[in-house]
Amino acid sequence: MLSKISLGINALLIIAVVVLFVRTSKSNMVTSAPELLPENSAFTSPDGPKGAVMAYVNGDSLNAKYKFIVDKSKVLEQKYKQAELNVQKEYNARKLEVDQLMQHAQSGNMRDEEAPFVEEKLLKLQGEMQQIEQQASKAVMEREAELQNELMERVNVFMNNYAKSKGIDYIVNYQPTTNFILFGNNAYDVTSEVIALLNAEYEKEQAGGK
Repeated sequence: MLSKISLGINALLIIAVVVLFVRTSKSNMVTSAPELLPENSAFTSPDGPKGAVMAYVNGDSLNAKYKFIVDKSKVLEQKYKQAELNVQKEYNARKLEVDQLMQHAQSGNMRDEEAPFVEEKLLKLQGEMQQIEQQASKAVMEREAELQNELMERVNVFMNNYAKSKGIDYIVNYQPTTNFILFGNNAYDVTSEVIALLNAEYEKEQAGGK
């Protein structure tokens, strides 16, 4: 009835990075417009473009080990289960009324003038169930969206600070289940440190130290 959650980091870390190295003579070089580039542009140095420093994070490991994701996934899973129980309870109550109406209709004792009212009642019960299910699903999906936004904000802030502290220009997502990066030298794998620091930050918040 209700879809399962997927608090994933994929959409937060997948960055389309295209590096184009153009080797041309100075005579063929297009004149740049420095005023259109950021102050710290890597393309304004007289020595040529500055090489980007890249690192990667294993998204599968982050999903599995970042305690914020683990904890919030459990919370959402519980909300889905509770929503399903509530909907089932409402369904059972209306099913009993439907069964009684059907028994009356099939008993042979229902008068002709009662038929339209029975049909109307059955349609009303069906509409109520659809509305209850939609409201339950919407409430949980809204909570999931809130947590996704919170996750995005947390990761973005952390990665920005982490990259600056390490002198990294790009942190990309690496996952065996995707083909975004076909090979990654583990010398540039910062997954373990990122997870450890994220968890330390999260645990500090949970302990009231924020």
